[in-house]
Amino acid sequence: MIAMTEHHLPDYLGAKGGHLTLDGHDLVDLAQEHGSPLFVFSERRLAANASSFLKAARQGHKRARVFFASKACSNLHVLKVIRAQGLGIEVNSGGELWKALAVGFVPNEIVFNGVAKMVPELEQAIGHGIQAINVDSAFELSRIAEVATRLGKIATVALRVVPGIGGGATAGIQTGSERSKFGMGQEELQAALAIARNFPKALDVAGMHLHIGSQVLDMPDFLESVSFTARQAREIAASLGKPLKHLNLGGGYPIDYAHRRKGANNNDGFDLSAFAADHPAANMVGAVAAAAARELGNEAEIFFEPGRSMVADAALLLTRIESQRKRGTMPWLYLDAGYNLLMDSAAVRWYYHMVNAGRMDAPAETPFRVVGPLCDSADCFFDVEGEYLWQALEARLSGLAGVTPEILGEIRTQTVRLPETRRLPAATAPGDLIALLDTGAYSLEEMFQYCGRQRAKAVMIMQDDSVVTLRERDRPEDLLDPAERALLI
Repeated sequence: MIAMTEHHLPDYLGAKGGHLTLDGHDLVDLAQEHGSPLFVFSERRLAANASSFLKAARQGHKRARVFFASKACSNLHVLKVIRAQGLGIEVNSGGELWKALAVGFVPNEIVFNGVAKMVPELEQAIGHGIQAINVDSAFELSRIAEVATRLGKIATVALRVVPGIGGGATAGIQTGSERSKFGMGQEELQAALAIARNFPKALDVAGMHLHIGSQVLDMPDFLESVSFTARQAREIAASLGKPLKHLNLGGGYPIDYAHRRKGANNNDGFDLSAFAADHPAANMVGAVAAAAARELGNEAEIFFEPGRSMVADAALLLTRIESQRKRGTMPWLYLDAGYNLLMDSAAVRWYYHMVNAGRMDAPAETPFRVVGPLCDSADCFFDVEGEYLWQALEARLSGLAGVTPEILGEIRTQTVRLPETRRLPAATAPGDLIALLDTGAYSLEEMFQYCGRQRAKAVMIMQDDSVVTLRERDRPEDLLDPAERALLI
């Protein structure tokens, strides 16, 4: 029986004999077999996510297509599962394009995003004749025209436009305004349209593209992006003298990272709403697609580019407690996984819910400070920078006229991004296995070898209940570049 005191678990997770299970597999046993740290993916969950997105999009708009944002996870095993569900793929580099082609995506199933595409990458994309290159700037469009002219080909492009819509849980993942590095504002768009008109034999402006951010919780933001697209697409078509063939509404659909009842695994006054969604992402896609059908019609195809929401909850990270101590009365736990495996835990102070995989029958009521193994004070699962900043702000603000406790609480929520402690069973100790949920997105792609730490192994539980290896754990020699290995000869 699962102790539900501090968390609720999605239905593909469970507990048996006090151990956490994924698709019925005992995760404590799996870590014993494969070692720790260990990423564990579920093919069932991944396939279900992909098919539900596509189904919802097509129910809302009969000409909808879904392109998985492969930057979230471009492991070939993962891409193979997604392709089998009938999705296309969105790539952000020549390397991701190479992977997409290697796993079997055909050119008309591929769109290419990115803010600084290199000439060799453009040659690759134009040479293969992919579905669309999403053009991020007027300069890039002129570069594409030059490459296409030299190759004697026509490049199919979509113009990425800034909609001026704020979305995303943190500033670092908001992409819908000119304060971000993405897309063209109105003045630059006009310059791009002039370039397109000047190179009709090299450029086919087939579409328009936008993206408002990641982990966007509010449906009105998505619906506003549809209305913006309707207005902007008409203006682009009028300028070019032809209708657009597709309208790309981007991604940004959220998942529930919190997995807890209100107030659980949390400090008083700390708000985790930015990491949770009131509506399943596929339902949101369906609603946006239906709005697109109403406002944009069915003449053009509608594209979506989900990434995080498709793959994040298809995996978890198992990490072993290696040490413990007390500072005053507060117990601290030291894991064998840190931001070397989950870079977003430090880069944007992203929240990953924790459970003790071997004590699922015990209530998670005891607060712990939880940190990683790296020789770096930032390697922790709380917001060390925010806590220090808050102490300084509180000292200055307390006692000022008009600064109420409510105002202080709001400022603290905006300053301290993560709970100071995590609630786990009181008996949690070295040797126990901690599961960090929803780690399928931006983890395998961002792992690195700081402090000589080896990148983790990853496995996938298949729908036939076999377990396959997605990537092996680094060996000591994998810490060396070939130029370094030459020194060992």
